[in-house]
Amino acid sequence: VMSPLAGYQDWEVTQLLANAMGYPMNYSHPSEIMAEIASLTPTFAGVSYEKIDELGSIQWPCYDEESEGTPIMHEQTFMRDNGKGLFMLTQYVASQEKITPKFPLILTTGRILSQYNVGAQTRRTDNVAWHAEDLLEIHPHDAEDRGLKTGDWVGIKSRAGETVLRALISERVQPGVVYTTFHFPESGANVITTDNSDWATNCPEYKVTAVQITKVSQPSEWQEKYHAFSETQLDLLEQGINNG
Repeated sequence: VMSPLAGYQDWEVTQLLANAMGYPMNYSHPSEIMAEIASLTPTFAGVSYEKIDELGSIQWPCYDEESEGTPIMHEQTFMRDNGKGLFMLTQYVASQEKITPKFPLILTTGRILSQYNVGAQTRRTDNVAWHAEDLLEIHPHDAEDRGLKTGDWVGIKSRAGETVLRALISERVQPGVVYTTFHFPESGANVITTDNSDWATNCPEYKVTAVQITKVSQPSEWQEKYHAFSETQLDLLEQGINNG
């Protein structure tokens, strides 16, 4: 999150608050905070700002200074005393969400390797070369029925809300199913998911949302406003950097 030009960065706000409450913090740069984390947390022991600058990125866990991170976890064993994973049976409960003539498609959302969750830690990195925006994957049959092709703007509407994404025609999804990721806030992927949640964990039901899709000419009004706001932030950031 970009701090105001005359304001404090998040770590500085935390430090000021801690000192005001009687807990001394005297960091001068976030690299010092990372060094403290590395000294206390084994999974980050090999992470430093110097190494991040050298390698470009580090995929944790990174247990020592020689390591460049761990691209794939649990290849040989799980992090349990017996080295085995723990799998548990759970009761299947059918979703309350149903398709209808008004909402004939099922939207499922997910993630991609190069972006992390809502992208706060990855959207401002070179990872955007692999995934620069959230796209809506549509099976060719469903796309043909609606006159859609890759690159078209697509309006997506559910019982909960609506948003607009660019289309990606793909046979990776089944007919009747559309898919998108949720790494960019302007995509509004979670605007259209329902309030249903899992009975055991209360995790929202991101995988089953009945929707209808239509061809549109441009992003929604709120997306246009968000884009303009983001551009203003970037301009202010560049001004701040140029002005020292």
